[in-house]
Amino acid sequence: MPADGFLNLLKPPGMTSHDAVAWLRRLSRSAVGHAGTLDRAAAGVLVLCLGRARRLSQWAVAADKAYIGEITFGIITDTLDADGTVLRDEDASGLTANEVAQALRRFEGEIEQRAPAYSAIHVGGVRLYQLARQGQEVARRTRQVRISSAQLVDFTAARHPRARIAVECSKGTYIRALAADIGAAVGCCAYLSFLVRTRSGSFDIAGSLSIQETEAAIAAGRLEPALRPLDEPLSSLPAVRLEAREARLAQHGSAVPAPEGFAAGASVRMYDAAGRFIGVAQARGDELRPRVVVAG
Repeated sequence: MPADGFLNLLKPPGMTSHDAVAWLRRLSRSAVGHAGTLDRAAAGVLVLCLGRARRLSQWAVAADKAYIGEITFGIITDTLDADGTVLRDEDASGLTANEVAQALRRFEGEIEQRAPAYSAIHVGGVRLYQLARQGQEVARRTRQVRISSAQLVDFTAARHPRARIAVECSKGTYIRALAADIGAAVGCCAYLSFLVRTRSGSFDIAGSLSIQETEAAIAAGRLEPALRPLDEPLSSLPAVRLEAREARLAQHGSAVPAPEGFAAGASVRMYDAAGRFIGVAQARGDELRPRVVVAG
């Protein structure tokens, strides 16, 4: 039977987000999507959306993220990570931990970031990495992202020094681009030599399942209990319980009376009187108008 819910997958390096979706779709025989890509070379939390959870992926995608990354200074690659071809190699042995720590502080807050040439963003209907592989240079717009915290965890001095950093940031932040920008800020080139996503919203690495654990759960017919509930990514939204009549109307997509206190345009979680999740509505005047219905 097709499953519904969110899988907190511990993605290994070497697997693309598309690979992970295809793998789970094949094994679970469910419709599968993901809530935010994770680069092939990176590891860590990848939130996969099964069945009706796909309708709620926009809220999972919008969640803040947390990473542990390793930056290697004195080397830069075309992809800005370990998957790429080395473009420059220089001696960065004069770099100190204090210089890196000071540079990290300058990136905290709202910053403008340009997507790497090798990224999945569409330009003219074609993904940037496809154009890059064809040797085409295209203008890449900057976008604003938020770095809530960027801290130096440890530092190893060498000809190519390595710094391990902990970053908490908004959705859409490219840690590869951040690594290269930090290198420029301390006066040398740099690339992201390793990355682990430790959290995506409420999905953290401590609660993630490996490929092997997921396959074992599916083989034992216990995938459903391993999934996180449909309303988990929505915990920041206000909630309302509907009486039986209103719950039936909402399940069929009809507007229902809104309790007082909801701001116009606010997204609201809807539950029936027994606490079962119905979906998400939007407050409009004195009504709640269903946007996404997953009950029934």
